[in-house]
Amino acid sequence: MRQQQRILLIGSTGYLGRTLTKRLQQRNQVVPTHRTEARFDSSQLYDFWTDDAYALIQHYQIDTVVIAANMAYNLVGDFALFQQRVKQLIQGCQQCRIIYISSDGIFGGEKGDYTESDIPTPITPYGRNLRYFEETVQSLCSNYCIIRPSYLYGYSLSQLDPRLTAAQTQLLAGERLTYFTDMLKSPMEVNQVAEVITLLTCSQYVGIVHVAGEAMSIYDFYREAMNSLNIPTTHLYPAQMPVNFLHPRNTSLDISLMKRLTKIEPLPVYVALTQTRGI
Repeated sequence: MRQQQRILLIGSTGYLGRTLTKRLQQRNQVVPTHRTEARFDSSQLYDFWTDDAYALIQHYQIDTVVIAANMAYNLVGDFALFQQRVKQLIQGCQQCRIIYISSDGIFGGEKGDYTESDIPTPITPYGRNLRYFEETVQSLCSNYCIIRPSYLYGYSLSQLDPRLTAAQTQLLAGERLTYFTDMLKSPMEVNQVAEVITLLTCSQYVGIVHVAGEAMSIYDFYREAMNSLNIPTTHLYPAQMPVNFLHPRNTSLDISLMKRLTKIEPLPVYVALTQTRGI
């Protein structure tokens, strides 16, 4: 474990970012950033598309930069502009330790149970952007950790994630919801994910780590989550993915490295939602 660090956290207002900010603040000096509205009193304005993070790094004498904002998802059009901004950001962080939060979306979903050494084969613009971001970090930095979560869920500062909130509302309204039994992810509760990221941030590990839970289908995930929230699942139906569906089929992740590095075992969905309600 490294000594207390000065951390610039890019993206402190998002679902993962706000939980991660709170975790990192427990043992480090954290400078959070926001793009539109600050969630933390010490938060600094930063826009990936227009601003230079180097100025913040120099001003606050930053040791580590955690990139939790999901810039790769926000742009599917101007790839050249995206490349330019990513390169500028990473060049400005080169003298720091960089923690980049990527995603299982970097994989094409052909086989599942992906290890950290598997070569990414993205089939979506989002996955392509993730791959470019990861490659830029690896090529320009010597001290980095790329973290690939899967499906994040649960209570972030007492607020349930948008996906489960929407499903809960629709089912209570009597709407029919259908989820795929052959689309596999590796869901992990957001507070556990933030804990693992904090441990890896404060470690000296260099490389890629998959931070996720055990593999399960999207249908099984929603069924288990709704049961734990005491929501009737009468109108929750299983289905098969359509042929030529434009999303990866199986992006489940091998998590043996995460377990070995952090000694953390992912909680089952029912247990995770029960334990973190109100946190």
